Amino acid sequence: MNFTQAISSGFSRYIDFRTRSSRSEYWWWTLFALLVSIAATVLDAVMFGGAAILDTISSFVLLIPGIAVAARRLHDINRTAWWILIAFTIIGILLLLYWYIQPGDRGDNRYGLAPLQAPTGADFDGTTGLYDPGDGSGFCAACGTSLERGANFCPSCGAAI
Repeated sequence: MNFTQAISSGFSRYIDFRTRSSRSEYWWWTLFALLVSIAATVLDAVMFGGAAILDTISSFVLLIPGIAVAARRLHDINRTAWWILIAFTIIGILLLLYWYIQPGDRGDNRYGLAPLQAPTGADFDGTTGLYDPGDGSGFCAACGTSLERGANFCPSCGAAI
């Protein structure tokens, strides 16, 4: 997953706390949030004399999607999202950092399909960019996101189907 796909996925799945996100999606989203914060801080210094108005607004806008991406990242390594609460301790921050660096589970786990792979046993039709398990539903060939019937593009990464 690239930078723009991760941002698109972060905003389009901002209340998705049940599925999985790849390591690349998490880290690209983290970089995006950091860049937005830096830009907002600079604009605050120029426009408002240092009052953290834009930085506060951007932090609130990115809070829920950021927590959702972090929860989905933990799901990718087969851990419950409740582990995010350990961040309130110093050792917990280090443990979360370690987990966020780890590669995700290969294949499916209890939280769903692997985020960057086709579902197990799926049939890939290279002409349409669609993995079709045979029941009429499909999965994006680019990112593995589940697609609605008759979709023309992936809502997660924007790839044409």
